[in-house]
Amino acid sequence: MKKIILLSLIIVGCASKLNTNPDDIQVITSDIDRFWSTVDNYEGDLSNALDKEYINKGTNGLKDFIPKRIISAEALAEHYLDNKEYYNSIRESTLQVEKAKDEIINILYEFKEIYPKAKFPNIYYIIGRMNSGGTAKNSGLLIGAEMFKNYEESIITTIHELIHYQQPNILSFRVSLLTQSLREGCADFITSLLIDEEERMKPDTYKYGYIHENKLWEEFYAVMNSKDFDEQYIWLYGGQAEDRPMMLGYFIGNQIAKSYYNKESDKKQAIYDIINWKNSNKFLIASGYPNF
Repeated sequence: MKKIILLSLIIVGCASKLNTNPDDIQVITSDIDRFWSTVDNYEGDLSNALDKEYINKGTNGLKDFIPKRIISAEALAEHYLDNKEYYNSIRESTLQVEKAKDEIINILYEFKEIYPKAKFPNIYYIIGRMNSGGTAKNSGLLIGAEMFKNYEESIITTIHELIHYQQPNILSFRVSLLTQSLREGCADFITSLLIDEEERMKPDTYKYGYIHENKLWEEFYAVMNSKDFDEQYIWLYGGQAEDRPMMLGYFIGNQIAKSYYNKESDKKQAIYDIINWKNSNKFLIASGYPNF
């Protein structure tokens, strides 16, 4: 069964007062250990145990993750018990997230090299209800560790969310399909400069996109200025036809960003522009895309 994974939400004002030195951030995994300890050792009602041992003792990141994703200890307990086989299948990968810390810090330094204005939030790895791979809140980047088969996949999502932290505010949820696709695709493109392009968050999406790019662009162009959520759902959040992979809007946004990057001689300035564009239609024109 395909899962609808909203990897990131519109972020308002996240990058204003943050560390500029990657060594000053924390990569926090304690919620993962406490989750497994709780579900392994509880007696009686699991929701009570999760409320007392997991949520009430949780990090600031976990507490920020609760309102729209975990919802409550009762909701988490019910979801865990209904999907216990799946949770057990990813247990080992979540416990290996600790291994990602040094690699993440190294990537943050690489990002600062290509984008000197970078700011860095704390990063929290959390166990949730299988409905969010990553998002960002005041506490930092919040990564749903249960969404990934191995910890390397979680690194890709972490860097994608880090790029969102750098992007300027969007003050309205009523944005066009092009605007939201560019936000996601630009984050994907910058991530691909820092991590092997073959190890993307959505390899099936990109494989399909490269094969069908002309046709996809024709379809996208016809609706790109739509602010209808149903249209965005099709392109971004999992409402695609059965014979298509998810999130093809990410692919289109990535291709626009790549086109802009390739045509600019000053690559650092190009990266700045890809992160900080203000008008999606003007950025599309400036990119020279499509160029096939």
